[in-house]
Amino acid sequence: MKMNITAKFHISILMSILLVFNASAISQTTNVPLGHRVYEFIERMESKQAFSDVSARSLPMSRNEVSLFLAGADSNKKSFSSTELDILEQLKGEFHEELSKLSVKTSKQHHEKHLLRWREGEHQTYIDFDFAQRFDVKRGDQFEKPERTSHTTMGGIIRGKLGSYLNFYVHAQNRLDRGTGITHENFDPRQGAPLTISGKNVFSDESWAYLTLANAWFQAEFGRDQLKWGPGQRGSLMLSRENPPFEMLKLKLRFNRFQFTSFHGALHTGDIAKYLAGHRLDIKLFRWMFLGGAEAVVYGNRDVEWSYLNPIMPYHVAEHHLGDKDNNTMSFDMTLFPKRNHKIYFELFLDDFTTAENPFTYYGNKFGIITGHQWINPLGLTDTELCMEYTRIEPYVYTHKDSVNTYLNYNQSIGHWLGPNSDDLFISFSWLLSRDLTIVLSGEKIRHGEGDIFTPHTVDDGVRKKFLSETNQNSWSFGMNIRDQLFRD
Repeated sequence: MKMNITAKFHISILMSILLVFNASAISQTTNVPLGHRVYEFIERMESKQAFSDVSARSLPMSRNEVSLFLAGADSNKKSFSSTELDILEQLKGEFHEELSKLSVKTSKQHHEKHLLRWREGEHQTYIDFDFAQRFDVKRGDQFEKPERTSHTTMGGIIRGKLGSYLNFYVHAQNRLDRGTGITHENFDPRQGAPLTISGKNVFSDESWAYLTLANAWFQAEFGRDQLKWGPGQRGSLMLSRENPPFEMLKLKLRFNRFQFTSFHGALHTGDIAKYLAGHRLDIKLFRWMFLGGAEAVVYGNRDVEWSYLNPIMPYHVAEHHLGDKDNNTMSFDMTLFPKRNHKIYFELFLDDFTTAENPFTYYGNKFGIITGHQWINPLGLTDTELCMEYTRIEPYVYTHKDSVNTYLNYNQSIGHWLGPNSDDLFISFSWLLSRDLTIVLSGEKIRHGEGDIFTPHTVDDGVRKKFLSETNQNSWSFGMNIRDQLFRD
């Protein structure tokens, strides 16, 4: 069996880490999936200034990192409402093993139950069943008739540790969609995620599977997972939670005021080799101010570049020394907590940029911005939240003259779902009626101009750009989302 250079490198790095860390230094930790409700709770509590931590803008967090947040919230819960306390107690019950190491008391009646639990000495395994049901109804002038779709997801989760060294996580799920209008099967990553058809049923599957090892300040991960970077709630400019999972080697260094994350991964784009590398530094400048800076590079149609495997190498420099033929991007973000219950954030994403030309008219200046404000309990309304977020993405962002370097994975944007030459204004109001029941009302205005992520700039386009030129979408949409936890978990 042949093994390519990427696999050899990743395995050699993982084995080196295993040799460096002794058994007493390793602690059990796997990641908390991006869809977990704990992230919404962390954002809410962080805005209430119940705690202050550097890792909230580089997701996913490990279970140990989440437990630090919950411990901080538990020690500052005097201002919590009864609903917030109920949510905290449930989350503490789910992370009670990690919290016990931090001397945080938890109620046994809130401890999470598992479908199966196996423990033998230092080995332990948890097995759980995964089920979700979603119905969507869309009405509007853009639809010939109301669209009604059903999405049923079923799967299983296995996580645990083997001895003192190895932690593992496997989550596999299958989704049944009805009413989508999809009629063709797909097994070509260049056309999107795999799909199978059976009558009117459309089936798709997905999995997350990785190994980790860590101590208090270091974590290494090898396998298939997702990443989300930046403070945006509606979307992210560099790495979005909507980006499908991909195989990667990820390293994370965490200290009190600093966190450094680096990864190198393989993207899915058919028969051509395609890779994504990135690193991010998060800094807690003050209790009320966080700064973040990141680089990413997409490259392909050749072997792995050792310069991009170097976790601390500036990719902008590396790309120039490799012939200036790859898709290098940068982002900078700032999150402020000016007063209790308020969070203000801003992110700037640079695809290509030159200070010698006008940023708003020269085609080569490709950038995006996100700015937002989260207000907890606006006007004194307990258990509510008001969020406002604006996103602007200039023409040609995420595109590249070489199609293999387009910012895509499974034919889907790695960055913001909005795409180039677009902007989005999103407003939402949520109300926690109880621990289990949440209602979210939202309004959104989306504008799209000509072009998309598949259409790079050409000579015929000239050197000038015009934002929202030939606007082909200008729409408001309104929605209501009701979520109810019928039973625990």
